[in-house]
Amino acid sequence: MSHLQFLAQSLENLYNGTPWIDVIYTEHLKRVNARQSVQNFNGSNNIWQLVNHIIYWNQRVLRYIQNEQPEQDGDLPDFYLPENHGEENWQATQHRLQHSVEQLAAAIRTFPEDQLYENFPGTNQPAAYYFHGVIEHSAYHLGQIVLLEKYAAPLN
Repeated sequence: MSHLQFLAQSLENLYNGTPWIDVIYTEHLKRVNARQSVQNFNGSNNIWQLVNHIIYWNQRVLRYIQNEQPEQDGDLPDFYLPENHGEENWQATQHRLQHSVEQLAAAIRTFPEDQLYENFPGTNQPAAYYFHGVIEHSAYHLGQIVLLEKYAAPLN
């Protein structure tokens, strides 16, 4: 397995696989309904905002890979919370998360190995920095979601 294959698999594992930390997004998000996803505790971001934050950064790294502008017209802002807090919209956000993980993992898998340590255009960091970073970032926020889910669970 190449390093790029390993990185792509690591990202997918956090979403719905067998990561080293033994915690995955799908396991926890399936237990959270729309009402619970918008609960804030002591000024924290809520689960919905964190999911949109992960989507935002997955999309941003994907655009670096594709040599596109990282932010484009029509993008949702970072930590976005929609006005419609309905269950259908919450399910659509979870689907967007899945799609963002799938797209980014596929792009990492096909990224030229010889460019892994070259800076992405318009940045001061190499691809490897962003690939490792997006995985670390995802794991970090998954930990927050796990805690918020535990706090929100009694609000069923």
